[in-house]
Amino acid sequence: MINSINRVLGKVIIFLSSTMFGVMVLVAVWQVVSRYLLNSPSTFSEEFLRYSLIWVTMIGGAYAFHIKKHIAIDMFVERFSTGIQNRIRQCALIFLVLFSLIVMVYGGIQIVLLTMTQQTVSLGIPMGYVYLSLPVSGVLITWFTVVELVTGSNGAINESIEEDLSIH
Repeated sequence: MINSINRVLGKVIIFLSSTMFGVMVLVAVWQVVSRYLLNSPSTFSEEFLRYSLIWVTMIGGAYAFHIKKHIAIDMFVERFSTGIQNRIRQCALIFLVLFSLIVMVYGGIQIVLLTMTQQTVSLGIPMGYVYLSLPVSGVLITWFTVVELVTGSNGAINESIEEDLSIH
């Protein structure tokens, strides 16, 4: 059941991130064309690209946790016995859950609520939508980390996830 949920979440994240990145490429091309060929710079493109990059980065970071491709510094931990390594990894995962819940989810919700009345200059959308990427990615990171804690995964990449998401 958990693997099915993770597989679906992974596919949704990949689809949304890829789609957003494709739209970003098109908007960047439009920005160049409108500025240099039409001599009439686009007013929304720079702001759209900035905020889209925030969303793609945050959601992509959550996906990196899912497939265990995030930055990890194991040089220090690998000097200990396997039992101590497992305890250190569990402590790190617990710390990560606490951080993502307190800072990313709780703090993110607070900033979303605080900035919902502020409008972006060019797009005219509430800034809270931009900051919403923080609690969304925090929830995803929390989910993937709790799953790893509960299932006792040793950090190995689930091969079926890689097969499902690989480009052929």
